This record gives sequence, C-alpha cells and structure tokens, in this order.
Amino acid sequence: MIQTISNAIPLVSVIIPLYNGGKYIESTLMSVLSQTFNNYEILVVNDGSTDDGPKKVLTIIEKYPGHIQLISHSDGRNHGIAASRNLAIKRAQGMWIAFIDQDDLWLPEKLEKQMRAVNQFPEADIIYGKVSFIDDKGGQIRIRGMHTTYGKGVPENPQNIFKELIQEDFIPNLTVLVRKRCIEKVGLLDEGPHHEYEDWLLLSKISFYYKFLFLPELLGAWRLHDNNYSEHIFKSGQFCSAEEHCTITLFSFLLKESGYPLFQIKKYLHRRIWRFFLRARSWGVSMKTLKKHMLNFLNAFPSDHRRITIAFYAVALLPPKLALIIRRIRRHIVGM
Repeated sequence: MIQTISNAIPLVSVIIPLYNGGKYIESTLMSVLSQTFNNYEILVVNDGSTDDGPKKVLTIIEKYPGHIQLISHSDGRNHGIAASRNLAIKRAQGMWIAFIDQDDLWLPEKLEKQMRAVNQFPEADIIYGKVSFIDDKGGQIRIRGMHTTYGKGVPENPQNIFKELIQEDFIPNLTVLVRKRCIEKVGLLDEGPHHEYEDWLLLSKISFYYKFLFLPELLGAWRLHDNNYSEHIFKSGQFCSAEEHCTITLFSFLLKESGYPLFQIKKYLHRRIWRFFLRARSWGVSMKTLKKHMLNFLNAFPSDHRRITIAFYAVALLPPKLALIIRRIRRHIVGM
C-alpha cells in the first residue's frame, strides 16, 4: 500500500535517471512508491529522452502530487547517467541518497530494512544488499547461465571494504543507501565517458574513507534486457574500456590522497591490473585490444612500467578458456 509522504524534510532522496525508459519507468516508480518506509522524495532526471517516458512520469506525478519531481538538464540534452545523478544529488534534500535505474525494481521493505539497520549500526555510512535478476517481463533469470543473485559482503559488521572493493565490483548500485555527505566528500560522480563504471568508481572512492554494511537479503531486482545499458557495454566489448577508465581514474585519485601508504596503493594497483588483464583474456579480448589497454595503463602510470608489462605478457600467453579456469579457481580459493 502506498503511504502518504511526510511534509517534513525527506530523510532519503531517491534518484532515477531517465533516458528513453518509457517501457519500464512506471513499474520502477511504483516499486518506490510502494515502500513501507515513507520519508523520502523521488527525483527523476529526464536526460534528453525522446520517447514517452517523461509523459508517463508526469501522469504519475498527477496521481501522487508531492511525491516526485521531474527535472532536466538546463539545455535539455542527453548528458549520461553520471551527470544526471549529479544533478539530482545537488538538488536532493535528504541526508541519505538511494539510487535506482529506470528499469529496475525495489522490494517493498527495501528502505525500511536499511533505515532499521542505520538505527542499529549508526557507524555505517553505506548500507547495501543483494538483488535477483529478471528479464524484460519480470521473470527470474540467471546471468550468463550461472548466477541468480548479485551482491556480497560481511553482515552485521560495518567495516572498511576499500581493499576488497577496488579489486571487484560486488555492490548492486540499486541497493545502495549512502549518506549524502559521503558523496560530496569525494566530489560526486565522475562524468567521464558514458560507458564507464560510474557507480563502482564512486563507491570505491567512498570506501577509502567510510564504513559499509551488507544486508544478506534481496532488496531489489536488476532487469536485464536488450536495451539494458549494463548488458550493452558487455556485449559491445565496451566493458574493458569502462574498467580501464575506472581503474585509471580511481588510482589517479588514490595516489593523490594522503593518509594511506604509497606502496600499499601501488600494490592494490598492480593487483587490479593483473585482474583486469585476466578478466579481459577470459572474455576473449584480442591481443591487439589487450595491448592497447596496456599502453594506456603505461601512459597513466609510467613509474609502474615493469609491473604492468609483466602482467600483460604473462596473461597474454593464456588461451581464453584457461584464463577463465584460473579466474574460477582463484574465486573458489579467495572468494573474489
């Protein structure tokens, strides 16, 4: 049942970028409006849509006045997910920020469970959980034939997960509830290429400073379909360019930060590059493309020439199937 939202300043600001998402935006909005926790506002950012998505949002606004704001970039053009989220973050009144994309769904008690966790663990600055995978019709599916859920961590123990998160993206962004001040601390989202891992990059920066809490239960559903952006970058091969950009931007940021030993940051960087090459090779990325990524890493981190070239040549010798086996064995042993 949809509850009436308080007239007081909202505690949570829910951010939804909208770009030609008319097919799913109504179900997404209703999954937010159906939350059992009701002290929130919804900021939908029209990112230059050319379909009927904005009209559908306006129709829902008429039915539930005061619940939703529809905002746009000043020039009315498409600026990408990161820029759209940043626009909403700047407008947000809530102490907490929650993200959901235009085609995903929240379970009804998502925010209530997270706010309950906030009260129980006040030292936590980010609370996240697990998601299931659904198709365009809402049916449960497995991703790449193996996984039915996504999201992991250590429950009931707010902790710094910096060294784990900078190696692997294991946080479903649609489950994230984060204090607004944490996002402001690291300078909002990076507005680089549209195919970047903008959420992983943001959370990795935040994890440098703050504690994360994992709720080991389903909080939402991640919809995968032909027009899904995450699937697009994987199928098109842009995932490597996205991770390369994320790696270079993140570690350039970290190397400028004080308070963490330089040798330790370098150690994490070398591990990240090793894993980048191994993942790329296991996905069948060509030698030519792999070498291009190596040269970009060398340009960004020239003092690490030896480590980067060793990682490249060691992985380049592996057939893709063997690289995949090594990845699976490593995951089984270390859990990542």
